[in-house]
Amino acid sequence: MKVSFLNVWFKYDTTWVLKDVSLEFENGKMYLILGENGSGKSTFLKIMSGILRPSKGEILIDDEPVKDVWELRKRVGYVFQVPSSQIVGSTVEEDVAFALENMGLPRSKMVERVEWALSVVGLSDFKKEDPLNLSGGQKQRLAIASILAMSPDFLALDEPTSMLDPESKKEIMEVIKHLKKEGKGIILVTHDLEYVEGIDEAILLENGNVSFEGTLLDLFKMRPNSIDVPLKYGVLLECGKKID
Repeated sequence: MKVSFLNVWFKYDTTWVLKDVSLEFENGKMYLILGENGSGKSTFLKIMSGILRPSKGEILIDDEPVKDVWELRKRVGYVFQVPSSQIVGSTVEEDVAFALENMGLPRSKMVERVEWALSVVGLSDFKKEDPLNLSGGQKQRLAIASILAMSPDFLALDEPTSMLDPESKKEIMEVIKHLKKEGKGIILVTHDLEYVEGIDEAILLENGNVSFEGTLLDLFKMRPNSIDVPLKYGVLLECGKKID
């Protein structure tokens, strides 16, 4: 499956936040969206997941224009930057089950999906816990599980490691890499490049425009002043090695 942006524009009031964006995303790949604050990254994710509609242009699924925004929302799950904003259940398993109940799934299927999603993110032992008692990293994993249970083809993650300690950042990135291996498409916005691995394509947004699209290595080589190159990648660049 693939999702495409075709000449997409978006504005808040009179300010254009995205300008003539055309991109294509395939499941089973991980895409990194980079850019300064205000460059349009979060807006981009919200359009991709059907939360916002383009002001101009089209979103396509497998080359067919999206007519019903709910079709896009079923295919692309959005994980908010602040995980607590997604928590609605009094226990971990209830939180994951909430959206499934709204979908009208049979109880047996719902239980199966909840258990599977919690196992993927490593929270099976916490299913009876109050979500508010979880650590920051655990809350982020719960947010991912809640979206994952709805079985989207893509996950759009907005700064999923921004408020976490170094160990929790590593754990979240391991979950994300696992989901990619399982065939999910990953669209990732993050400033924590030190923890990023497995990127298939990097996209740089500047003032709402796509100013670069290619490998992370080429981005660091061609646009060294546009992004802070993490130390570990700087060493690889000096050695001329490939960045995975």
